[in-house]
Order: sequence, then C-alpha cells, then structure tokens
Amino acid sequence: MGAVARKMENERKWFFLALILLGMAIFAEVAMPLRSTAARSPEANNERKPSAREISGADLRKGRRLFMRDCAHCHGRSGDGNSPVRQTLHPTPFDLTGFDLTDSFVLSVLHEGIPGSDMPAWHVSPEEDLHAVSAYTARLSRPDQLSETGRFAPPEALQEAGRRIYAMHCARCHGEGGSGDGKDATRYPPNPPSFQGMRPSYAAAKRIIEKGVPGTAMASWPLLTQPEIQAVTYYIRSLYPGGRGGSSGATGATR
Repeated sequence: MGAVARKMENERKWFFLALILLGMAIFAEVAMPLRSTAARSPEANNERKPSAREISGADLRKGRRLFMRDCAHCHGRSGDGNSPVRQTLHPTPFDLTGFDLTDSFVLSVLHEGIPGSDMPAWHVSPEEDLHAVSAYTARLSRPDQLSETGRFAPPEALQEAGRRIYAMHCARCHGEGGSGDGKDATRYPPNPPSFQGMRPSYAAAKRIIEKGVPGTAMASWPLLTQPEIQAVTYYIRSLYPGGRGGSSGATGATR
C-alpha cells in the first residue's frame, strides 16, 4: 500500500504541475486555445435545441399529476429523493433535481426500468402518459453555475485536466464517451448511467464523488482533491448533448 500511495502522490504532483503550466500558457496566449467541440465550455451551451416533440403546458400539467400519483411515493413530491420509503429502497431513490435530464433519457428509464435496482419499468401506462411524465420529470432540475471566481483554472485547463482524470478513474465503468458502456459497466448492477442523457450539477457531482452511491458500484473517491473534483465534473458536464439547452436549465415546471 505504501508504494501505491507514493505512486498516486507522484501522479498528483505531476497533474497539478501540468495544470498550472497549461493555465499559464492560456493566460499568456502562448498556446493556441483548444477549439475542438470536446473542449467547448459546457457553460456556454445555452441555446435551446429543438426537441422532436414539443411539450405543451397541458402535457406538463398532466405529467405533474402522473408524477404525484406514480413517482412521488419514492422520489418525493419535489423529486429530490426524500420520501417516507427512501431507506427501504435499493439504491435510495435518484435525486431528480440534481441533474439535467433529457426527455428521451427519462422515457427510456420508464420503458426499461433499471435492472439491479428497485426502479421498475412502467409497462402498464399508456405511451402518452409516459411522454407526459417524462417531460415533467426532465424539468425538475435545479441547475447551478460555476462562477468565474469559483474556478480553480481557466475553462480550457479544467476541460483538459478533467478529461485526464476521467480517463484514469471513470472511463472503465462509464465508458470513454460517457455512455455507461465501459468494460466494467456490467460487472456490478445497476449499470452506470449515461452522461449523454444526464448532466449532474456541480453540487450533486461533488456529493456523489465524495460519498459514493450506496447500493451501487459507485464508490467514494476520497483521494481526489477539490480542484480534481471540479475538473472532472466540468468534463463530465461537457459530455451532455444539451437536450433542452445548456446551463440555463429547465423551464420551470409547476410544483
């Protein structure tokens, strides 16, 4: 264990040295900014991407009624996972307010459930009801922002540092592109989620990385520093295609 700890400490020293040098190069305009779409700031992706099925106010009101009837018993009335049965479920209910979710991602979960968990498929509900509750659920998020003063490094440096941390610690389960299809993804059900259908808030990602998700293969990562957690979260958020838009978040659903 001593050799492993020394190796990790050396890797961390080299990582921070590379992070500092990269930030200095960007500030001094010595290095060309990274222009690839992979390096694009997830905070700049604010345009609303049109969905294949526009959602009406009537759909959202119907979705809310269905959510309160069928989902709130486990996920809580606000969708934050705080419910009377929370501690009896495996794993504890998903906090729907801590993530941007695409309508299609939620609909897929309703169609298929989550094997290895207590989330069942909803085969008894009409398809139009599933669309309505998916639309409402996908608008429960409470997005947060990474302020300029709260960043540990410039956006391009965060993106590159996060990519390296993700490749080292996360891709084995979550997959290189964040689709939940890593080579170890199926070893311990439930399978890891796809970051292309869900984008964690900074607060939710910090909580999960620091504490893990009991009842799943997602362990805590106590050796990651706060700058490393921020960087990998920044990178993970960039994998989300946008769905209803970027960091602007949900169009307020009636609660």
